[in-house]
Amino acid sequence: MSDQDLIVQQASVPARRLILLFHGVGAQPRDLVPLGRILAEADPAAWVVSVRSPEPCDLGSGWQWFSVRGVTEDSRPARIAEAMPLFAHTVRDWQARAAVDAAGTTLIGFSQGAIMALESTQLPEAVAGRVISLAARVKALAA
Repeated sequence: MSDQDLIVQQASVPARRLILLFHGVGAQPRDLVPLGRILAEADPAAWVVSVRSPEPCDLGSGWQWFSVRGVTEDSRPARIAEAMPLFAHTVRDWQARAAVDAAGTTLIGFSQGAIMALESTQLPEAVAGRVISLAARVKALAA
């Protein structure tokens, strides 16, 4: 949880749902606020938060979960794995703040945020009941 995350809607505690929005590389939390407002209007009992990635983007402005500078299909999984503990910690921090468990949590990610949200489904303990992914890459699935 960052002091740069944007709370779009703060429902009463305990909330019924937590919706976390994750932006893409080079973007900022404010970029997903319009979507957050639509979701908040549709679900007044939910917390809706647009989460800032932790690292300054090394390709210019904005933020990132991991660098895409020089990334390849072979190197991407290691970068995701390195960023995943902080991603999961961020989700769990917001769950504690909103008093919502994993089953009541929805992760919505765009691009790199979607990659992180999708990959979080591979953690030994689920961090969310639902994941919505927009424009994500996934690593190859095992046969």
